[in-house]
Amino acid sequence: MMNEYAEAIKQEEIEFPKRFASYVERGYGILYYMENNKDSYDGNHACIYPHKITDLGEVLDDIKEFYGKLDIRASIYHPFQKDYFKSNEGILKAHGYTYTPEEDHRVMLLTEENQIITPKRLSIRVLNEWDEHVASDILIPSGEPWEVDVTRKRIEKEGTFLFVGYLNGKAVVYTDIHQSELNNTRFDYIVTAREHRGNGYASELLSFVTDYCRDRNFPICWQWAGPSEHICYLSGFREAFAMEAGYATGPEIK
Repeated sequence: MMNEYAEAIKQEEIEFPKRFASYVERGYGILYYMENNKDSYDGNHACIYPHKITDLGEVLDDIKEFYGKLDIRASIYHPFQKDYFKSNEGILKAHGYTYTPEEDHRVMLLTEENQIITPKRLSIRVLNEWDEHVASDILIPSGEPWEVDVTRKRIEKEGTFLFVGYLNGKAVVYTDIHQSELNNTRFDYIVTAREHRGNGYASELLSFVTDYCRDRNFPICWQWAGPSEHICYLSGFREAFAMEAGYATGPEIK
């Protein structure tokens, strides 16, 4: 199922890591890396453009060499071309890569009205700068320290909005969105502090964020379908199309 926004959103997803990672552009794609945060998948991977590749094996070797010099295991996200890795799995194996397929990523667009009904318990702030409470109250206690640097860096970029819900001065839930130069608005995941999960705070925050975007006529809003798909549906998101998913990884770094 295709959609008029699909191509722009796919390109936004390819270029999104530029907001927080270092990168090198090649003729065949983009190589993202974070030398001080090597555990971040989003910050350490390559995106390739099949239509610009004439010799895939040569590209695979170049990517492996690039990340090897940084002491990072090479990882390539599946390009948005149907069955590309499956069709070329022999070449991947010959050059030391392992292909791991995944279910397609389903994309939801904010096209309907918000129907979430929830008590207003949170004090929600809309920020355009980093709040250290996101790290100290949510990410680090929840065992996700590698997300701190990634989130902080993208919050500092123009067009990003950080939404944080507080209880008694402590951050308990957050998300961020950004308006792309490609005329769409990308929602990131909602993260709730481990001790506060299951209380409906994510629903309360999502309701606030979607109303905020509608009231200000933000460009088409989108996010991945996932575990919270049911509350996304209530907030007005509807599945529109899917993107090919999966990844190929090179040899482990010894």
